[in-house]
Amino acid sequence: MDQGALRVALVSPSYFAEDSLIGGGERYVSYLARALRQATPDLPFALDLEVFALGERALSFLDGDVPVTVFPNENPQRHAMAAMSHHLWQALAPFDVIHIQQGLTFFGAYCAVIGRSLGKTVIVTDLGGGENTLMLGHGGLCMVDGIISISEFARAITKTYFKGPHIAVIGPVDTELFQPRPDIKRSREVLSVGRLLPHKGCDRVIDALPDGLALRLVGRAYDNAYFDLLQKRAKGKNVTFVTDADDVALKAFYHTAGLYVHASTFTDIYGNRIAKPELMGLTTLEALACGMPVAVSNTASLPELAPDPRFSRVFDEVAGLRVVLEDYKAGRWPSEDVAGLARAHTVENYSFPVVGRRIAEFYAQVHAGRQAA
Repeated sequence: MDQGALRVALVSPSYFAEDSLIGGGERYVSYLARALRQATPDLPFALDLEVFALGERALSFLDGDVPVTVFPNENPQRHAMAAMSHHLWQALAPFDVIHIQQGLTFFGAYCAVIGRSLGKTVIVTDLGGGENTLMLGHGGLCMVDGIISISEFARAITKTYFKGPHIAVIGPVDTELFQPRPDIKRSREVLSVGRLLPHKGCDRVIDALPDGLALRLVGRAYDNAYFDLLQKRAKGKNVTFVTDADDVALKAFYHTAGLYVHASTFTDIYGNRIAKPELMGLTTLEALACGMPVAVSNTASLPELAPDPRFSRVFDEVAGLRVVLEDYKAGRWPSEDVAGLARAHTVENYSFPVVGRRIAEFYAQVHAGRQAA
């Protein structure tokens, strides 16, 4: 480790792998580590980076060229968002900045105590894993030096409780992995990717689908009752479910489908209210990076990902989505140069080098402020 560098540890309650969790929050940490690594050559300072996570057993591996160390979760409850490990005190001691992922959970509070006890600069990010009353209701954010939110919607949740340095940075997304394939002819298929859970609104996409359009729903079925409901609602319609897609298959779907739909909702089909249904919408960014037009619900952070009507539309309810799908079916939308527009917007705003530099500079700013204070 370069003693003259800014030394940063990303700390997460889980990691992106089949033997851990494979949701957007875990992919975010992996993407962030690689984004920071790509941004390093262009920074005015050196940056050393490692990732620490908790899991079922001890592991160490490289994510790209970023070292990842996994310590066993010592909490008897085994829940990831309440994970604990005494190893973190020693592991984090050499670092200047501790960036805690899922920072509003019990895990976040636990790691903030560790960081503060070690005298480190502590930065947190909420990835939607839940909230612990200590962090929001009882002043736990006083242990924090800065917050990085992954959207303006996410920033609004914590800004009432924290008046220190705070930025909203959408992304990053791997624009090298997810690229357009102009050599592959796109179909008229509609694509939606995400865990098959009620708050993702997959039922709304099925209900809005007009005759003559096909829909592919890609994601793991974590709720059997909801998956049964989706299959029943899809009867008589051209709907395909893919519950075991890997990254290779996912890229193929991004390259062959014609329209991406993200339909998350604050109120699911059972009437349940969800406070944070979508803090960023990473799959929408992946679709845009592949040159796809996107239609997103007017929910949480998603409208932030749809700034240009030439390649993006925002809908309110099922009826609004049906209008978008009818326009798509009839060829009234999107723009003919949609692929280039969507791709350029994503690279300029959400790519690894762009986001990595913004976050690294925030680390340095907050750390310098703490040292000066």
